[in-house]
Parts: sequence; C-alpha cells; structure tokens
Amino acid sequence: MSTATLSSDYRISLPEEVRAAMHLHPGQEFELTSLGSVIQLIPKLTQDELRAAVAEGIASGQGLPSGEVFDRLETKYRNQVKE
Repeated sequence: MSTATLSSDYRISLPEEVRAAMHLHPGQEFELTSLGSVIQLIPKLTQDELRAAVAEGIASGQGLPSGEVFDRLETKYRNQVKE
C-alpha cells in the first residue's frame, strides 16, 4: 500500500507507482467523493480513455464477484478503524 502526506497548503502528491499503475498524467482532472472517513479520488476520463480502460479490464481475464470485492474492502476498512 502506498501512502501520501497532506502538505501545509492541502496538496497531496501521488506516489510514482500509483501514477504509473493508473496511467495518470499531469493536468488530469479527478472527481472527489467522501463517505465517512474514506475519500475517493476518481480520474475523469475521456470517452476514448474510458473505452480503452474497459477493453483492458475485459482482456485481463476473469474478474471477481462484486460480493467478494465488497467483503475484502469492508474487512480492510474495519481493520483500519481498529488500528
């Protein structure tokens, strides 16, 4: 897991491994949502970028059932609250 620190002017720099894995680029816009203590940072994609991302996901093979993904995330965040 990567970490980032909020600067005194409220900026966060994304670690290189996250930028590379997500194919992010300077000037890219994001949508932010918050739910409790979780902040989601969602890259805004052009229609072509979205199509390419969907095609890449499909080509990557069998996915996981949504219930399994939800259970993993729920366990992860419950454990973080306990720490």
